[in-house]
Amino acid sequence: MIKQFIIIVVLLLNSQLYSQHPTSLFDQEEKKLIHAEMDRYSFRLDPQSLKSVASEWFDVSYYGLNLAITTYPQYLSGVVTIKGVCREPVSPMLVFDLMNSMHVDSVKVDGVLYPFVQEQASLNINLDFIFPSGQWFTVDIYYRGLPLSTGFGSFMFGTHADVPWVWSLSEPYGARDWFPCKDHPSDKADSADIIVTCDSAFKVGSNGKLDSVINNGDGTQTHYWQERYPIASYLISVAITNYVQFSNWFRYSPMDSMEVLNYVLPENLSSAKENLSRTVDMLEIFSDMFGLYPFIKEKYGHADFGRGGAMEHQTMTSTTTYDENTIAHELAHQWFGDMITCQTWSDLWLNEGFAQYSTALYLEKRYGNSAYWKYMKEQLGNARFAVGSIYMNDTSVVRDLFDGSRVYSKGAAVLHMLRHVLGDSVFFRSLYNYANQPTLKYKTTSTHDFQSVCESTSGTDLTYFFNEWIYGENYPYYSLQWSEQYSTGNYIITIEINQAIHTSHPSIFMMPLDIKLVGEGWDTTIAVFNNVQRQILSFAVTHSIKAVQLDLEEWVLKNVFEDLQSSLLLKQNYPNPFNQMTRIDYHVPKKIKVKLEVFNLLGQKVETLVDDIKTMGDYRVFWNAGDLPSGVYFYRLQTSEGHSVKKMILVGER
Repeated sequence: MIKQFIIIVVLLLNSQLYSQHPTSLFDQEEKKLIHAEMDRYSFRLDPQSLKSVASEWFDVSYYGLNLAITTYPQYLSGVVTIKGVCREPVSPMLVFDLMNSMHVDSVKVDGVLYPFVQEQASLNINLDFIFPSGQWFTVDIYYRGLPLSTGFGSFMFGTHADVPWVWSLSEPYGARDWFPCKDHPSDKADSADIIVTCDSAFKVGSNGKLDSVINNGDGTQTHYWQERYPIASYLISVAITNYVQFSNWFRYSPMDSMEVLNYVLPENLSSAKENLSRTVDMLEIFSDMFGLYPFIKEKYGHADFGRGGAMEHQTMTSTTTYDENTIAHELAHQWFGDMITCQTWSDLWLNEGFAQYSTALYLEKRYGNSAYWKYMKEQLGNARFAVGSIYMNDTSVVRDLFDGSRVYSKGAAVLHMLRHVLGDSVFFRSLYNYANQPTLKYKTTSTHDFQSVCESTSGTDLTYFFNEWIYGENYPYYSLQWSEQYSTGNYIITIEINQAIHTSHPSIFMMPLDIKLVGEGWDTTIAVFNNVQRQILSFAVTHSIKAVQLDLEEWVLKNVFEDLQSSLLLKQNYPNPFNQMTRIDYHVPKKIKVKLEVFNLLGQKVETLVDDIKTMGDYRVFWNAGDLPSGVYFYRLQTSEGHSVKKMILVGER
């Protein structure tokens, strides 16, 4: 016992070797949103089923879902009508994405029955002939079954307060779990009908406008929703339970208004009414910036659903929270994600990064400049933990697609930096032009498309910027040295900027940098373009300089050091206290062997989290305490040059 006690004392004393720095953290609800989105995409049945195998020669123009959904028993049956045109006469086989947990009874093409085969994740229809190019035709697929929900919620039967509750969430690969389709964002239908027959005690929330509700006289009602704007298959949704509804109104002209329709659980009504009314202000702000709300002839609204976070289903966001930042994020998706949809999942940052940054723009317009900077400094802090390029070369690891640091925060940081590169006037004109580009509006987009709009609007070649920030990895590490000499009435300031690179792509970050020179009662800011690893600059100024500050406002995702070999840094875990799972962030000042270990109160090692050589940079690791008992634990970051120890507290039931 004496030996163990000594170990504990040493650990506590050594925890003072390195100063504690506060960790920049997201708003609590926003962190929940991102973590929930990451979690719900964590698991799939089979990686091979992720890729869409639907026929590329067939161009979808319409989805008609006519579904009967029961909760006792839990079951879905109906017919899905798909209309489209032959793009190119290449095959007698017409293939749609559909998981074989849904049993197909029959298939008709233009009213004629055709043979078919169901594979694990596809429906293959043998036409026995090849359609000519430009030929339009209609496919009716009769099917039934219990959807096998994947991704934590592609189609779920659940309850709230002992009341049945059904909802869908299909992004990115889950539409095929509950209806036959082309389950890929590149082929948007021009319109859709979602017709749902269910218990007459329930309301059904979905896309577009509610055309009618028909009482069938047998204890069921049929709800007819019509979506008359283009829509991707993953954005088609249903939400069913004993919702209470209320509306706000977006008055977009002296004579016109649009309904903001909310379907909420009865137990959530008071909170929803208090918080969702802010959506009207958000609609006004985003409409001013990006052009009028893109589905103005239909509606916007919210439907409570049972999965963590929120999802931007077209015209009706599914949500578990009424947090202001989350509601703004999902509304922004109606422009960036729903109206303009990423062409492939590799470019998902065009959805999530834009929505994340639009939240900052909303806060700036609603609450002022300080609210913008508070939010963006949190985004920049989290973006430093991004691993890999924002452009996703590998989309098979679904959790990576929705990585909060990489896709959300770094995506927002890229737009924040682009704003400074272009200047406010050109940047906001570029966003507006992008959202209203005729070749992109209500269609699909790529990073190249966005870059092209920014370049044509600004008249500036932005290849360097997109290559390093979208297709490249990491961010720059700067060190700054300066000296001053007096010469014939002026002070000659010499500044040396060094950039440390710990990535092969890019080999150098080329960025405009603001350098602030501070004298006694005087200061000035000089803009320079840093495009070499070691850059020496000289300026003549009228005052003696007391300090030189690099990018003080934080327009650039970066780290700045007086000395690039500064210090090892171990941050406090988050959350703390924690229940089972916690996050530990740390900084390594140079390439060195690093060991991160966890000890119990007796000084016994319980787990090694890291034991590897790390290059200079910021790192993040998650610790799952598993079945360990509640109590105090210590975590130690150790190198050959020193170590740092901190305390954390595990609480709660397993």
